[in-house]
Amino acid sequence: MATSLLGEFMSSDLTQWSEADQVQLFTGEGILELISAMYAQASGPKRCVLIELHHRPGAGVSGLFEVVPVVDSAEEGAAQQPSLFVVATTETISEDATNVARVDTRDGQIVVWEHPNDPGLPGLATASIPERVQQQWGQGADLLDLQTVSYRPLRRAVLKAKFSHESSWYFLKVLRKDAQLLWHKHVLLAQAGVPVPQVVGAVVDEVVAFRTVPGIPMARAIMDSATPPISGSLIIDLLTSFPASLSDVPVRPAWTDRLHWYAHAARTAVPQYSQRIDALKASIDEVLEHAERGPLVTNHGDFYEANVFVSNGTISGLIDIDSAGPGYLIDDLACFIGHLAVLPTLDRRYAHVPGFVDYYLNEFAQYLEAQGISISGLYARSASVVLTLIAGARDEEDPHWESSALARLEVAEQLFSRVA
Repeated sequence: MATSLLGEFMSSDLTQWSEADQVQLFTGEGILELISAMYAQASGPKRCVLIELHHRPGAGVSGLFEVVPVVDSAEEGAAQQPSLFVVATTETISEDATNVARVDTRDGQIVVWEHPNDPGLPGLATASIPERVQQQWGQGADLLDLQTVSYRPLRRAVLKAKFSHESSWYFLKVLRKDAQLLWHKHVLLAQAGVPVPQVVGAVVDEVVAFRTVPGIPMARAIMDSATPPISGSLIIDLLTSFPASLSDVPVRPAWTDRLHWYAHAARTAVPQYSQRIDALKASIDEVLEHAERGPLVTNHGDFYEANVFVSNGTISGLIDIDSAGPGYLIDDLACFIGHLAVLPTLDRRYAHVPGFVDYYLNEFAQYLEAQGISISGLYARSASVVLTLIAGARDEEDPHWESSALARLEVAEQLFSRVA
């Protein structure tokens, strides 16, 4: 991979630039020209497009780009070459990493690699290359389809594979580490009767394979629905059924515990609302300093409607249990409320959701009060979760994403206003 670049990007006097500056670079023309220049040297001119931007507060910024060959249509017999998918990041990458290019810009270093050679996800190629997928999980059957569901550079990826011998999909979760721990969590929860996906085979290259769960995502079930698909008591029953054996796994911080970083990301994404973001964070911090959190138990750690599957008024599946372990019930409930509350900012078909938020808040508040846990803490933590989602409103394909970010800030402020 070539690393000599346009002169305007080069500098021998490197400084650590702010994450706001990094976001600005990754969303401007400069980064596109930089990557295009890298690949033009190999096989002719290229056009570069930003597909996704990921800002991990305190770590850096990463972007997924498509590099498209520019073909002269007037050239007889010209054939369209395949596109490349390339990742660039400002995060610190081990000096031992292979298949990467290190580019010294005038502000700091950018590391670039071609998908699927992610230096943080050793199993991404195993789960992304059809021949490898068929070999590892096909059990002699043909691989009919392979799709990427999600990809966060250096963090995780999820793909789904369809084989000729199964009527449903397999999901392949690619992790940086602790894949065996995740496999173990699934086994423990399944033994306790929690409807988690069934694991398929052993861990391979930090990749865990699962079968699908029955039912449909709750997020889909509440679209255009005038009634909640499941009761609040069912949610509490599910979350309080997590086995005590999960208390031995490492603790992961709740969304609220990382509020400082997410508020920083929100200010970076929409600096024009920095004062409101800072004021809300300060108010949340003040409430949570005194609000009773409840006993340390075992919880899901990332509980919200997209991870809950429902069928005929029951909870038929629970996915994404990576964060399951020691935690607090109130944090799972707040995570659910916060994510639920922002849905109307994403799609107008969620018109009934504000009423659902009121319903679930009332159900959860009654239970928490009976346990001697502060409902002010529930409101503040729910607002905190929404605040953490503000930066995620950025969508390079949506010219109005800043309006969505503002709508999320307003939802957070409304939730916090319930604090007595």
